[in-house]
Amino acid sequence: MEPTHHRLAISQLANDFHWLEDHCRRQPGMDAQAVGLRLASALTRNVLGPFLEGQPARPLHLAVVGGAGTGKSTVVNFLAGAVVAETNPQAGYTRHPTAFVPPGPSLPWPSSIGFLGPLHRVSDNPPANTDQDIYQVKRLPPQPTAGEAPHPLADCVIWDCPDMTTWAAENYENRLLEVAALADVIVYVASDERYNDAVPTQFLHLLVNAGKAIVAVLTKMRPADAPALIEHFRQEVLRPLPPRPAGMIPPIAVVPLPQLTAEQRHDPGGAGAKYREPLLQHVRAVCEVDEETRQRTVRNALRYLNSAGEGLLNVARSDLAQLDAWKAVVSAAQRDFHERYRREFLTGERFRRLDTYAERLMDLLELPGAGRILSHMLGVLRWPYRWLRDSLYGLLVRPEVLSLREKTVVEESFQSWLDRLQAEALRNSSVHPLWKQIATRFEGELAPQARDRFAAAWRTFELKEMDELEAAGQTLITRWEKNPVVLSSLRGGKFALDAAIIAGVIYFTWPPGWLLLLIPVGVALTHQLAELVVRGLVEQARQRLRNQREALLTATLGTPLAEWLTQWPATGGTSLEKLQQVLRRVPETLRQLEQSITERLTAAAEPTRLAASPLPPSSLPQTA
Repeated sequence: MEPTHHRLAISQLANDFHWLEDHCRRQPGMDAQAVGLRLASALTRNVLGPFLEGQPARPLHLAVVGGAGTGKSTVVNFLAGAVVAETNPQAGYTRHPTAFVPPGPSLPWPSSIGFLGPLHRVSDNPPANTDQDIYQVKRLPPQPTAGEAPHPLADCVIWDCPDMTTWAAENYENRLLEVAALADVIVYVASDERYNDAVPTQFLHLLVNAGKAIVAVLTKMRPADAPALIEHFRQEVLRPLPPRPAGMIPPIAVVPLPQLTAEQRHDPGGAGAKYREPLLQHVRAVCEVDEETRQRTVRNALRYLNSAGEGLLNVARSDLAQLDAWKAVVSAAQRDFHERYRREFLTGERFRRLDTYAERLMDLLELPGAGRILSHMLGVLRWPYRWLRDSLYGLLVRPEVLSLREKTVVEESFQSWLDRLQAEALRNSSVHPLWKQIATRFEGELAPQARDRFAAAWRTFELKEMDELEAAGQTLITRWEKNPVVLSSLRGGKFALDAAIIAGVIYFTWPPGWLLLLIPVGVALTHQLAELVVRGLVEQARQRLRNQREALLTATLGTPLAEWLTQWPATGGTSLEKLQQVLRRVPETLRQLEQSITERLTAAAEPTRLAASPLPPSSLPQTA
């Protein structure tokens, strides 16, 4: 990945995590997820970004964190070997982080884009309780023995951080998370009275999940109580910590820092040396080699980000559940739309156009050419029966009730669809922001856009339904016209039956008398039989046409409108649209960054491997 590409990827990933954090904070009960996403954003900017920019491993960063009043500033002073951090009995006094760099040559300071997020460096010397998004960098005073030995943390920056006071990290706790994400080693401070406070313990769990190397310091106890308190701390605080993969980071060491005298507090390198030395030894043990420590920090940060990326659905679970509920409402309203169309229109629709094709079918059964004369003569014989039949039918059968116009039914059904959606949105507007957003934008945006789409789809539907109606009627005619043998057989059979009836009546009633009236009745019955067959065929065509019309309505109107309505809450720049974009983009960006980081880690490990490998025999110096 080119430098410009990975810079864009780092910036995009950090912004996506930051957006998800803000999204979580707008929803109740998601403070823990919001804090985890804030840490993910900070890890992206403060660990992955500098590493991909080629930032050297030195300096390593040590962050001293803990709850209010636990003695963090004292621990900072012991790490520094001098009284450099402001101490104050007021809980929560430290409001912004301060970095203490060792004396001697200047250390390269990270300069990648987005480093420490909203925090900006100040050159003056504001008090520790200045509540602003700032950080300070101060140089430690030279040690009295500087000429004999370097500072034990000469390649480290020591950070004095704000207190862990609340899990909902919205104010100065964000500054704590920025430095905690940057840190290669976390020095976790807990006092004997408050070592099991809920909020600091939750932060400790979060830092363990992030793969940070941690040294715990227990303060303010009596020296005699230190062993028992350390064991109790291990059982109550460290044992419930989430498991870590083997080799990820070393076990958490616990260092006692008992109640100190004033002389010990003010002279860490002299009177307090017996407590300072074990602390320094444990800190150096987890960051003994700069390159390895930084690579471990990068690997663990990447592992945490991957787990955060896999857990994005948990962050979005509430939104996706409400979107599924909206989809269910749209689907139920769509079913009602189709049911009403079927009930109010299709069930009573006769498709009168097919009656014309029924008449054409009956006409096909008449003899062609010169045989038309015989067909007309038979028609005269059938006329009395048909007149009497039609008259009785008109007297006995109720006239058909005209069904509603198709367009009227469909328009009213679609309006009912929209009304139901609006009612559900108003009813659930207090449940989730998604419903409130739909209810607010319904009349101004959703409904007008839906009606425009309906009008366009209706024009397409009308054109297609006319084509289907003509095709259904033509199918009835062409099926017989394309089979002349069958058609000739039907014509001949009908005429032969009529001729047989006429011949039979004449034969059995000769000499002629009033029984010859059976001839019109007989030929009328044969014609009625043919009409029943044709009517059956036409009714089958009507039923097929009803099924086709319903399928056409579904394909042209129902399904496209339902799909559009389903996706509407996630379009137009809404938070749900942004959420779906982020859910798609974060895993892909992480995959690209992981590939680049793996390549750099492999390249960095290659010289070390070559240096550690034994030389081949041919390269060994020859001795006499």
